[in-house]
Amino acid sequence: MNKLIVTLTLFCIGTQLTFGQTADPKTIYKQAFSEQLQMLKGQKPIDFKRAIFLTENAYHKGQLNYQTFCNGITATGQQLKELIKQRGLQNYKTAGNWAVFSYMTDSLPINNFKPCTYDFDDFMGDEDWTKMFVTKLIKTRSGNCHSLPYYYKILSEEIGGKASLALVPNRVYIKHIDEKGQWSNVELTNGGFPRDHWIIKQMAISVEAIKSGIYMNPLSQKESIAMTMFDLASAYSFQYGNDEFVLQTANIALQYFPKCIPLIMMKANCIRDKIKAEQKKENPNKEQINSNIALYKKTIGTIDSLGHKDMPTELYQEWVKSVDNEKAKRNQTTKK
Repeated sequence: MNKLIVTLTLFCIGTQLTFGQTADPKTIYKQAFSEQLQMLKGQKPIDFKRAIFLTENAYHKGQLNYQTFCNGITATGQQLKELIKQRGLQNYKTAGNWAVFSYMTDSLPINNFKPCTYDFDDFMGDEDWTKMFVTKLIKTRSGNCHSLPYYYKILSEEIGGKASLALVPNRVYIKHIDEKGQWSNVELTNGGFPRDHWIIKQMAISVEAIKSGIYMNPLSQKESIAMTMFDLASAYSFQYGNDEFVLQTANIALQYFPKCIPLIMMKANCIRDKIKAEQKKENPNKEQINSNIALYKKTIGTIDSLGHKDMPTELYQEWVKSVDNEKAKRNQTTKK
């Protein structure tokens, strides 16, 4: 009987480890990183939905349920497919894009007449990092320029459609091929389809940045997974600060997305923090400090050479206000 109890105990512990329920929350981050890396290496199929869940579950210390997450998305996907049939749009290549966009931005029976809205409260996640999460968006029907396009991509892929992430300073948006075979931009924050020149002007993107290809290009599937690695490291950093895990994650992700400005910036920040930490020691290693200073300068040099320029916080806040004003105008027009 005692042997049976011991066996059952060991089995339960093993089961907890398998599903990420460990005593050390940092271990869950490492498990998530390992699975995302397997996707990048081709050892596991690329699954954007799964990669997103891994990050958010790690932040929540393994308390989320993947099956519940998938069930909700599957149910929404079935509703979207039915909507396409009802409208007779099955033969259109962009039917899936239309359905997801309508579900997220319009008042429809399938979303209980509650489209997704922009969460203006702590929209950068400075106080609450869950503001960046798809699970938060699904629960509250409000998100930001990170969770909204991520959810759009997840739903599009759920129903067999195609949608690519694209980067601009401080934000992510969607690009997809339209019926004419041309790239179309989708902005979920205000429910619009902005032209490239409008995005360039509003986001203050330099000519050099356009030429180097760091912004406004559709990301590949592997680059999208690299972005989920960036999210994983960002969530970890929010909870525990920058350490070797954050730096390692950034370095690995950069192998698959070498021109990713957010990842390069993360790497620079980690190196800077290592320099400061060493300098504060009673007997600092000067050789190590000098080596890291050189590496920091090289990393910052890479950012400059790619043409990136920081978008002033004030300008971003003005853009957010313009989104709010545009929505207010549309609501007034609708009511008339």
